[in-house]
Amino acid sequence: MILLEAGGPKTNAKIQALYEGELVDSRSHPWLHQFRVRALGGSSRIWGGRCLPFDPIDLEPRDWVPNTGWPIQYEDLLAYYPAAQALAEAGLFDYDPASALPGAPAAFAAGLETAAVTTRLERFSKPTNFWNRLGDDLTASPKVQLLLNAAVTGVRLGPDGAAVNHVEAVDRLGVKRRVTARRYVLAAGGLETVRLLLASNDVKPGGIGNDHDQLGRYYMSHTAATSGYVTFNSPPAFDYERDAEGVYVRRRLWLTEAAQRELKLLNVAFRTHLPEIADPAHKDAILSAMYLVKDFVLYEYSRKMRERPVTLTDALRHLRNIIVNPVRLARFSRKWITRRVLAERKLPSVVLGSNRNRFALEFHGEQAPNPESRLTLSSERDRLGMPKLRADWRLTPLDTESLVRAYGVLARALEETGAGRLDYDPEAVRTETIRAGAYGGHHLGGARMSTDPTQGVVDADCRVHGVDNLFVASSAVFPTSGQANPTLTILALTLRLADRLAGELAPAGDPR
Repeated sequence: MILLEAGGPKTNAKIQALYEGELVDSRSHPWLHQFRVRALGGSSRIWGGRCLPFDPIDLEPRDWVPNTGWPIQYEDLLAYYPAAQALAEAGLFDYDPASALPGAPAAFAAGLETAAVTTRLERFSKPTNFWNRLGDDLTASPKVQLLLNAAVTGVRLGPDGAAVNHVEAVDRLGVKRRVTARRYVLAAGGLETVRLLLASNDVKPGGIGNDHDQLGRYYMSHTAATSGYVTFNSPPAFDYERDAEGVYVRRRLWLTEAAQRELKLLNVAFRTHLPEIADPAHKDAILSAMYLVKDFVLYEYSRKMRERPVTLTDALRHLRNIIVNPVRLARFSRKWITRRVLAERKLPSVVLGSNRNRFALEFHGEQAPNPESRLTLSSERDRLGMPKLRADWRLTPLDTESLVRAYGVLARALEETGAGRLDYDPEAVRTETIRAGAYGGHHLGGARMSTDPTQGVVDADCRVHGVDNLFVASSAVFPTSGQANPTLTILALTLRLADRLAGELAPAGDPR
């Protein structure tokens, strides 16, 4: 096996710049060179470690959500989720607080359990850098040849377009290589995979897998923002907990499949969150310190803090918050250094309580598949001669209106159970959803999976339609986004693909 890695052992600004591209609306989508890394380990070098499986409903055709339905069953993912979970070092494949946290109350807050709203867990990896975890095994294997700084610039089909003949790669010095194999797997992330297929247009004018104008369409992310405040009548289980293996977990409120079907809603989950960090009106020493050191934090984690302009007066108010309560900040700093900086399994993020049991509310929601939300090629080229990518990410009314209605479902559940109340403004939910735009590095769709070649780019085995020996291992193949972070499902699909390839390539009589 030959593994072509576009980057090297370390990040490099010049190489990272090869990810730069165009945005139709820079207010709604991060710049394309952000939230991904062109180096060994890829984006696992900067991810937060959050692991969640998709829900069964995410794979089903839904008449209230156009263009839904996967060509595989949920059981196909379920067969590989436990192995994916182990690979990510996120503990047992158990997202039910009743079984994962025995002895602790299952509900997020006392009494808050209805047919429409329930409590589920999210799990956290160390977070795991997959190169650090698997690199030694790869480099030690006599069956694997690793080429660093080998950027693939073209996938070249045979004259009839039915199979890949070779791929072209170029190194840092401009030396070009032609690499041939029996099978080819593109595992370049949700954006770069689509870019490479679009740019490989010497035999297929529209790009590989684009015979029916599907490549680059249905580009999705997640909707995510903070809007409204939830007040609980008793202390909720809002903080990080650790299971029997010491893995960090956290509770979230999820809109059940029954509620989604009955009310015709997209999938969504809620969790408590921090108030606006950049606004010193919170009067919290910890949050003010976070804001003042934001320039020393990875952009991917400080983006929202940087977006709000803050005056000199605001900066002085942040300093005052720290001066007024240095003991609170000192206690937090000791905890952060011990559990985050020095620990191998790191505390995932800053989570703060409330004396009044009142919390800002964050949502993480599904985005409906939209063929007009798409990736195309720019007229500009990078220094390797590759066309740059152009992202036209779009929301639909279904995305925003489903969230507004989901807020109403949660508000009623809190009221009916007596667990608390939710104060929110429907218009503010719409506004914040639009303002927040695409969520970070969740680059989904663009080379979607389908049974019918006229409706997608790859088949149920992640093989590009019409190209016998070309496969995609990427979130680009997702037909829907669900409410879950994509990493665990990417791993499950990749392990499934690996089994398929092992079966195809194994010698006769080999049980693999």
